Amino acid sequence: MQSLPEGTLGRCYADQLISLGITPDKLLDPSPINNERDYIVHRLKETHDIAHVLSGFGIDGVSELGLQGFNLAQNRSPLAVMLIFGGMLKALQKDEPLAPMLRALAKGFQMGLDAELVIARKLEEGWDRPLNEWRNELRLPEAITG
Repeated sequence: MQSLPEGTLGRCYADQLISLGITPDKLLDPSPINNERDYIVHRLKETHDIAHVLSGFGIDGVSELGLQGFNLAQNRSPLAVMLIFGGMLKALQKDEPLAPMLRALAKGFQMGLDAELVIARKLEEGWDRPLNEWRNELRLPEAITG
């Protein structure tokens, strides 16, 4: 995917994975899929890092909460609730400012409400499509600011 043109979903995704030291084999979920719930959990795991790229949320703690807000709005994910709660609790224990986290959470939640259902799309079949084209189709903002 790194050989794809700059600005494509696949190239942006590959660049992100390389920057994080993540190899593709670490992204595959070997869990069996026996029902619809298993499929949703499986799909959320396998598209998590793609959702970072599509949404524009980074990988820092505040951005991760924003992405979990997005996941909550999109999928009503119990895991998102737990991760949001855990992130907020950790911030409170460390006496970190809550305002940036709450802003990211609110932004992600609203983005999730406004967007098309991301996990329903066959993103892997469109690696060569421009990222901005995907964002427009999914009703996601071109870039996240503030």
